[in-house]
Amino acid sequence: MQVSIEKLVQGGKGFARLDSNKSLFVEEALPGEVVEILINEEKKGYAKAQVTAILQASDDRVTPPCRYWGICGGCDLQHLASEKQPGIKQKMVLENLERIGSIPASSFVLEETAFAKSWAYRSRVRFHVDMATREIGFLAKRSNNLVPITTCPILVDALNVELARKDRILSAARSLMFSSKTRTKRYVEVNAFAGDKKVSFGDEVVTVTVDGHLFYVTAHVFFQSNLLLLPDLVRYVSEHVQGSLVMDLYSGVGTFSSFLASPKRSLIAVERQKECLALAKRNVPGLEVYTDSVELWAKRRRQNVDTVVVDPPRTGLDEGLPALIASWKAKRVIYVSCDSVTLGRDLQRFMMQGYTVSTVKVFDLYPQTFHQEVVVILDREEHTL
Repeated sequence: MQVSIEKLVQGGKGFARLDSNKSLFVEEALPGEVVEILINEEKKGYAKAQVTAILQASDDRVTPPCRYWGICGGCDLQHLASEKQPGIKQKMVLENLERIGSIPASSFVLEETAFAKSWAYRSRVRFHVDMATREIGFLAKRSNNLVPITTCPILVDALNVELARKDRILSAARSLMFSSKTRTKRYVEVNAFAGDKKVSFGDEVVTVTVDGHLFYVTAHVFFQSNLLLLPDLVRYVSEHVQGSLVMDLYSGVGTFSSFLASPKRSLIAVERQKECLALAKRNVPGLEVYTDSVELWAKRRRQNVDTVVVDPPRTGLDEGLPALIASWKAKRVIYVSCDSVTLGRDLQRFMMQGYTVSTVKVFDLYPQTFHQEVVVILDREEHTL
Protein backbone atom coordinates (compact mmCIF):
# COMPACT_ATOMS: atom_id res chain seq x y z
CA MET A 1 0.00 0.00 0.00
CA GLN A 2 1.23 3.51 -0.89
CA VAL A 3 0.39 6.61 1.12
CA SER A 4 1.34 10.29 1.10
CA ILE A 5 2.46 11.70 4.44
CA GLU A 6 0.73 14.95 5.41
CA LYS A 7 2.58 15.97 8.57
CA LEU A 8 4.38 14.82 11.71
CA VAL A 9 2.29 14.35 14.85
CA GLN A 10 2.83 13.56 18.53
CA GLY A 11 5.22 10.67 18.88
CA GLY A 12 7.20 11.77 15.83
CA LYS A 13 5.15 9.65 13.44
CA GLY A 14 4.06 10.58 9.95
CA PHE A 15 0.33 11.12 9.53
CA ALA A 16 -1.81 10.05 6.57
CA ARG A 17 -5.40 8.97 5.93
CA LEU A 18 -6.50 5.63 4.55
CA ASP A 19 -9.27 5.35 1.97
CA SER A 20 -11.55 4.31 4.83
CA ASN A 21 -10.81 7.74 6.41
CA LYS A 22 -8.96 6.06 9.25
CA SER A 23 -6.01 7.95 10.68
CA LEU A 24 -2.72 6.30 9.84
CA PHE A 25 0.48 6.77 11.88
CA VAL A 26 3.67 5.77 10.10
CA GLU A 27 7.02 5.36 11.86
CA GLU A 28 10.09 7.06 10.33
CA ALA A 29 8.11 8.88 7.62
CA LEU A 30 8.35 12.62 6.93
CA PRO A 31 5.89 15.24 5.61
CA GLY A 32 5.59 15.29 1.84
CA GLU A 33 6.94 11.77 1.37
CA VAL A 34 5.28 9.02 -0.62
CA VAL A 35 5.98 5.71 1.06
CA GLU A 36 5.10 2.09 0.79
CA ILE A 37 3.88 0.74 4.11
CA LEU A 38 3.00 -2.36 6.04
CA ILE A 39 0.20 -1.98 8.59
CA ASN A 40 1.17 -3.70 11.83
CA GLU A 41 -1.70 -2.62 14.06
CA GLU A 42 -5.28 -1.68 13.27
CA LYS A 43 -7.94 -0.33 15.61
CA LYS A 44 -11.45 1.01 15.11
CA GLY A 45 -10.43 4.59 14.38
CA TYR A 46 -6.76 4.38 13.43
CA ALA A 47 -3.93 2.18 12.22
CA LYS A 48 -0.16 2.05 12.73
CA ALA A 49 2.34 1.16 10.05
CA GLN A 50 6.00 0.82 9.16
CA VAL A 51 7.74 2.04 6.01
CA THR A 52 8.83 -0.75 3.67
CA ALA A 53 10.04 1.56 0.89
CA ILE A 54 10.45 5.30 0.33
CA LEU A 55 9.09 6.09 -3.13
CA GLN A 56 9.49 9.86 -2.89
CA ALA A 57 11.81 11.16 -0.18
CA SER A 58 11.60 14.52 1.55
CA ASP A 59 14.39 17.02 0.93
CA ASP A 60 14.67 17.20 4.72
CA ARG A 61 15.49 13.51 5.10
CA VAL A 62 19.03 12.69 6.25
CA THR A 63 20.94 9.52 7.02
CA PRO A 64 20.88 9.03 10.81
CA PRO A 65 24.46 9.11 12.13
CA CYS A 66 23.80 6.78 15.07
CA ARG A 67 24.74 3.13 14.53
CA TYR A 68 21.80 2.07 16.70
CA TRP A 69 19.15 4.03 14.80
CA GLY A 70 16.08 1.94 14.06
CA ILE A 71 16.97 -0.56 16.77
CA CYS A 72 17.26 1.55 19.93
CA GLY A 73 14.02 3.13 21.08
CA GLY A 74 15.61 6.31 22.39
CA CYS A 75 15.34 8.64 19.36
CA ASP A 76 12.59 9.07 16.79
CA LEU A 77 13.67 12.02 14.59
CA GLN A 78 17.27 11.34 13.57
CA HIS A 79 16.07 10.94 9.97
CA LEU A 80 14.93 14.58 9.94
CA ALA A 81 17.57 17.27 9.37
CA SER A 82 18.43 18.86 12.73
CA GLU A 83 17.83 22.41 11.51
CA LYS A 84 14.27 21.47 10.50
CA GLN A 85 13.29 19.90 13.81
CA PRO A 86 12.49 23.09 15.80
CA GLY A 87 9.99 24.25 13.17
CA ILE A 88 8.34 20.85 12.90
CA LYS A 89 7.95 20.65 16.67
CA GLN A 90 6.42 24.10 16.80
CA LYS A 91 3.82 22.94 14.28
CA MET A 92 3.04 19.91 16.47
CA VAL A 93 2.51 22.16 19.47
CA LEU A 94 0.27 24.58 17.58
CA GLU A 95 -1.84 21.75 16.24
CA ASN A 96 -2.31 20.24 19.71
CA LEU A 97 -3.28 23.61 21.18
CA GLU A 98 -5.89 24.15 18.48
CA ARG A 99 -7.17 20.56 18.28
CA ILE A 100 -7.34 19.88 22.02
CA GLY A 101 -7.54 23.34 23.56
CA SER A 102 -9.49 25.12 20.77
CA ILE A 103 -6.80 27.82 20.82
CA PRO A 104 -5.87 28.96 17.29
CA ALA A 105 -2.39 30.37 16.65
CA SER A 106 -3.98 33.63 15.51
CA SER A 107 -5.20 34.30 19.06
CA PHE A 108 -1.79 34.71 20.76
CA VAL A 109 1.75 35.92 20.17
CA LEU A 110 3.93 33.07 18.93
CA GLU A 111 7.59 33.65 19.70
CA GLU A 112 10.48 32.13 17.79
CA THR A 113 11.40 28.59 18.85
CA ALA A 114 14.56 28.42 20.94
CA PHE A 115 17.16 25.78 20.12
CA ALA A 116 20.83 25.05 20.70
CA LYS A 117 23.22 22.20 19.94
CA SER A 118 21.56 19.18 18.31
CA TRP A 119 24.02 16.51 19.46
CA ALA A 120 25.99 15.75 22.65
CA TYR A 121 23.56 17.82 24.70
CA ARG A 122 21.92 15.40 27.13
CA SER A 123 23.26 15.44 30.71
CA ARG A 124 20.72 13.08 32.29
CA VAL A 125 20.07 9.47 31.32
CA ARG A 126 18.68 6.17 32.56
CA PHE A 127 20.88 3.21 31.61
CA HIS A 128 19.50 -0.32 31.52
CA VAL A 129 21.91 -2.99 32.73
CA ASP A 130 21.81 -6.75 32.17
CA MET A 131 23.73 -8.06 35.19
CA ALA A 132 24.04 -11.56 33.71
CA THR A 133 25.94 -10.35 30.63
CA ARG A 134 27.23 -7.03 32.07
CA GLU A 135 25.78 -5.29 29.01
CA ILE A 136 24.58 -1.67 29.25
CA GLY A 137 22.18 0.07 26.90
CA PHE A 138 18.64 1.18 26.21
CA LEU A 139 15.42 -0.66 25.41
CA ALA A 140 14.71 -1.55 21.81
CA LYS A 141 11.96 -0.09 19.67
CA ARG A 142 8.64 -1.85 20.12
CA SER A 143 10.06 -4.31 22.67
CA ASN A 144 11.55 -4.58 26.14
CA ASN A 145 14.75 -6.18 24.91
CA LEU A 146 18.08 -4.55 25.67
CA VAL A 147 20.10 -2.89 22.92
CA PRO A 148 23.72 -2.91 24.19
CA ILE A 149 25.49 0.33 23.30
CA THR A 150 29.04 1.61 23.61
CA THR A 151 28.34 5.27 22.82
CA CYS A 152 25.32 7.55 22.34
CA PRO A 153 25.57 10.68 20.15
CA ILE A 154 23.05 12.72 22.12
CA LEU A 155 24.77 12.21 25.49
CA VAL A 156 27.35 14.67 26.79
CA ASP A 157 30.95 13.47 26.76
CA ALA A 158 31.07 12.76 30.50
CA LEU A 159 28.25 10.20 30.22
CA ASN A 160 29.82 8.54 27.19
CA VAL A 161 33.09 8.22 29.14
CA GLU A 162 31.20 6.38 31.91
CA LEU A 163 29.50 4.20 29.32
CA ALA A 164 32.84 3.21 27.81
CA ARG A 165 34.42 2.45 31.20
CA LYS A 166 31.34 0.59 32.50
CA ASP A 167 32.71 0.15 36.05
CA ARG A 168 30.75 2.90 37.84
CA ILE A 169 27.52 2.00 36.03
CA LEU A 170 27.92 -1.69 36.91
CA SER A 171 28.78 -0.80 40.50
CA ALA A 172 25.63 1.32 40.79
CA ALA A 173 23.60 -1.50 39.25
CA ARG A 174 24.95 -4.00 41.78
CA SER A 175 23.97 -1.69 44.62
CA LEU A 176 20.43 -1.47 43.25
CA MET A 177 20.03 -5.10 42.24
CA PHE A 178 19.09 -6.36 45.68
CA SER A 179 16.71 -3.55 46.54
CA SER A 180 12.98 -4.24 46.52
CA LYS A 181 12.50 -1.70 43.72
CA THR A 182 14.66 -3.53 41.16
CA ARG A 183 14.69 -7.16 42.21
CA THR A 184 11.72 -8.11 40.04
CA LYS A 185 12.80 -6.16 36.94
CA ARG A 186 14.46 -7.79 33.97
CA TYR A 187 17.12 -5.10 33.81
CA VAL A 188 18.55 -2.86 36.51
CA GLU A 189 17.81 0.79 35.75
CA VAL A 190 20.65 3.16 36.68
CA ASN A 191 20.02 6.92 36.71
CA ALA A 192 22.99 9.14 35.91
CA PHE A 193 23.43 12.92 35.82
CA ALA A 194 26.52 14.75 34.61
CA GLY A 195 27.30 17.73 36.84
CA ASP A 196 30.00 20.34 36.34
CA LYS A 197 32.84 18.10 37.48
CA LYS A 198 31.40 14.70 38.30
CA VAL A 199 28.70 12.25 37.26
CA SER A 200 26.10 11.34 39.89
CA PHE A 201 24.69 7.84 40.08
CA GLY A 202 21.59 7.46 42.23
CA ASP A 203 21.53 9.74 45.27
CA GLU A 204 25.12 11.03 45.06
CA VAL A 205 25.03 14.85 45.19
CA VAL A 206 26.89 16.80 42.49
CA THR A 207 26.87 20.48 41.56
CA VAL A 208 25.82 22.06 38.30
CA THR A 209 25.92 25.72 37.29
CA VAL A 210 23.12 27.27 35.22
CA ASP A 211 23.62 30.87 34.12
CA GLY A 212 25.68 31.66 37.20
CA HIS A 213 23.35 29.89 39.66
CA LEU A 214 24.79 26.89 41.51
CA PHE A 215 22.55 23.86 42.06
CA TYR A 216 22.97 20.71 44.13
CA VAL A 217 21.49 17.78 42.21
CA THR A 218 21.35 13.98 42.30
CA ALA A 219 20.53 11.53 39.53
CA HIS A 220 17.36 10.49 41.39
CA VAL A 221 15.63 13.87 41.20
CA PHE A 222 14.34 15.63 38.12
CA PHE A 223 16.59 18.25 36.58
CA GLN A 224 16.43 19.37 32.96
CA SER A 225 18.73 17.27 30.81
CA ASN A 226 19.68 19.98 28.29
CA LEU A 227 21.96 22.34 30.21
CA LEU A 228 22.85 24.18 26.99
CA LEU A 229 19.32 25.55 26.52
CA LEU A 230 18.18 25.58 30.15
CA PRO A 231 19.56 29.12 30.78
CA ASP A 232 17.31 30.47 28.01
CA LEU A 233 14.30 28.70 29.51
CA VAL A 234 14.76 29.93 33.08
CA ARG A 235 15.56 33.47 31.95
CA TYR A 236 12.43 33.56 29.79
CA VAL A 237 10.23 32.46 32.69
CA SER A 238 11.82 34.85 35.19
CA GLU A 239 11.53 37.80 32.78
CA HIS A 240 7.76 37.27 32.51
CA VAL A 241 6.98 37.00 36.22
CA GLN A 242 5.03 39.98 37.55
CA GLY A 243 4.28 41.23 41.05
CA SER A 244 5.76 40.80 44.51
CA LEU A 245 4.02 37.56 45.56
CA VAL A 246 4.97 34.60 43.39
CA MET A 247 4.25 30.90 43.65
CA ASP A 248 6.38 28.09 42.15
CA LEU A 249 4.30 24.90 41.91
CA TYR A 250 5.94 21.54 41.20
CA SER A 251 9.14 23.35 42.14
CA GLY A 252 11.49 20.36 42.14
CA VAL A 253 14.98 21.27 43.37
CA GLY A 254 14.22 24.98 42.99
CA THR A 255 15.36 25.53 39.42
CA PHE A 256 12.93 28.37 38.70
CA SER A 257 12.80 29.54 42.32
CA SER A 258 16.54 30.23 42.25
CA PHE A 259 16.01 32.74 39.46
CA LEU A 260 12.78 34.16 40.88
CA ALA A 261 14.06 34.78 44.41
CA SER A 262 14.48 38.47 45.27
CA PRO A 263 14.59 40.60 48.45
CA LYS A 264 11.61 42.53 47.10
CA ARG A 265 9.54 39.42 46.40
CA SER A 266 7.73 36.83 48.50
CA LEU A 267 8.26 33.42 46.93
CA ILE A 268 6.48 30.19 47.85
CA ALA A 269 7.48 26.77 46.48
CA VAL A 270 5.44 23.56 46.62
CA GLU A 271 6.86 20.11 45.86
CA ARG A 272 5.76 16.69 47.11
CA GLN A 273 9.09 14.84 46.72
CA LYS A 274 11.06 15.29 49.93
CA GLU A 275 14.42 14.64 48.29
CA CYS A 276 13.75 17.51 45.88
CA LEU A 277 12.78 19.84 48.70
CA ALA A 278 15.90 19.03 50.71
CA LEU A 279 17.98 20.07 47.71
CA ALA A 280 15.79 23.12 47.04
CA LYS A 281 16.58 24.43 50.53
CA ARG A 282 20.29 24.22 49.69
CA ASN A 283 19.80 25.71 46.23
CA VAL A 284 17.62 28.62 47.39
CA PRO A 285 18.42 29.50 51.02
CA GLY A 286 15.47 31.05 52.84
CA LEU A 287 12.92 29.72 50.34
CA GLU A 288 9.45 29.15 51.82
CA VAL A 289 8.72 25.56 50.84
CA TYR A 290 5.84 23.15 51.42
CA THR A 291 6.04 19.37 51.23
CA ASP A 292 2.77 18.21 49.78
CA SER A 293 1.07 17.34 46.53
CA VAL A 294 0.23 20.57 44.72
CA GLU A 295 -3.41 19.57 44.42
CA LEU A 296 -3.93 18.98 48.15
CA TRP A 297 -1.92 22.03 49.20
CA ALA A 298 -3.84 24.29 46.79
CA LYS A 299 -7.16 23.35 48.39
CA ARG A 300 -5.98 24.80 51.70
CA ARG A 301 -4.53 27.99 50.18
CA ARG A 302 -6.56 31.20 50.60
CA GLN A 303 -4.12 34.09 50.15
CA ASN A 304 -4.01 36.04 46.87
CA VAL A 305 -0.96 35.87 44.61
CA ASP A 306 0.38 37.86 41.65
CA THR A 307 2.04 35.22 39.45
CA VAL A 308 1.88 31.44 39.57
CA VAL A 309 4.50 29.33 37.78
CA VAL A 310 3.48 25.70 37.13
CA ASP A 311 5.86 23.06 35.79
CA PRO A 312 3.93 19.79 36.14
CA PRO A 313 4.91 16.28 34.98
CA ARG A 314 3.82 14.97 31.60
CA THR A 315 0.35 14.15 32.92
CA GLY A 316 -0.37 17.85 33.40
CA LEU A 317 -2.46 19.50 36.11
CA ASP A 318 -5.12 18.05 38.34
CA GLU A 319 -8.55 18.86 36.88
CA GLY A 320 -9.50 21.28 39.66
CA LEU A 321 -6.20 23.17 39.94
CA PRO A 322 -6.89 25.94 37.37
CA ALA A 323 -10.02 26.96 39.32
CA LEU A 324 -8.06 26.99 42.59
CA ILE A 325 -5.35 29.18 41.05
CA ALA A 326 -8.05 31.51 39.77
CA SER A 327 -9.44 31.75 43.31
CA TRP A 328 -6.11 33.24 44.43
CA LYS A 329 -6.75 36.16 42.03
CA ALA A 330 -3.53 35.39 40.15
CA LYS A 331 -3.16 37.95 37.38
CA ARG A 332 -0.63 35.83 35.48
CA VAL A 333 0.05 32.11 35.12
CA ILE A 334 3.24 30.84 33.48
CA TYR A 335 2.74 27.24 32.39
CA VAL A 336 5.90 25.25 31.59
CA SER A 337 4.89 22.04 29.81
CA CYS A 338 6.69 18.96 28.52
CA ASP A 339 3.57 17.59 26.80
CA SER A 340 1.51 19.80 24.52
CA VAL A 341 -1.41 17.33 24.56
CA THR A 342 -2.09 17.73 28.29
CA LEU A 343 -1.12 21.40 27.92
CA GLY A 344 -3.94 21.97 25.43
CA ARG A 345 -6.42 20.34 27.82
CA ASP A 346 -5.24 22.40 30.80
CA LEU A 347 -5.22 25.71 28.90
CA GLN A 348 -8.87 25.15 28.04
CA ARG A 349 -9.59 24.82 31.78
CA PHE A 350 -7.75 28.06 32.52
CA MET A 351 -9.72 29.84 29.80
CA MET A 352 -12.93 28.72 31.50
CA GLN A 353 -11.67 30.65 34.55
CA GLY A 354 -11.24 33.87 32.59
CA TYR A 355 -7.60 33.52 31.54
CA THR A 356 -6.35 34.33 28.05
CA VAL A 357 -3.34 32.78 26.33
CA SER A 358 -1.08 35.75 25.62
CA THR A 359 2.21 34.24 24.45
CA VAL A 360 3.57 30.82 23.44
CA LYS A 361 7.22 29.89 23.05
CA VAL A 362 8.64 26.46 22.20
CA PHE A 363 12.04 25.31 23.46
CA ASP A 364 13.66 22.44 21.55
CA LEU A 365 15.25 20.87 24.61
CA TYR A 366 15.29 17.36 23.17
CA PRO A 367 16.77 17.28 19.62
CA GLN A 368 16.47 14.01 17.69
CA THR A 369 13.24 13.22 19.55
CA PHE A 370 9.71 14.56 19.11
CA HIS A 371 9.68 15.90 22.69
CA GLN A 372 9.70 19.62 23.32
CA GLU A 373 9.19 22.11 26.14
CA VAL A 374 6.56 24.85 25.85
CA VAL A 375 6.13 27.98 27.94
CA VAL A 376 2.69 29.63 27.84
CA ILE A 377 1.92 33.01 29.40
CA LEU A 378 -1.71 33.35 30.54
CA ASP A 379 -3.18 36.65 31.72
CA ARG A 380 -6.43 37.50 33.47
CA GLU A 381 -8.15 40.86 33.17
CA GLU A 382 -8.80 42.83 36.36
CA HIS A 383 -12.57 42.87 35.89
CA THR A 384 -12.68 39.05 35.90
CA LEU A 385 -10.87 38.73 39.23
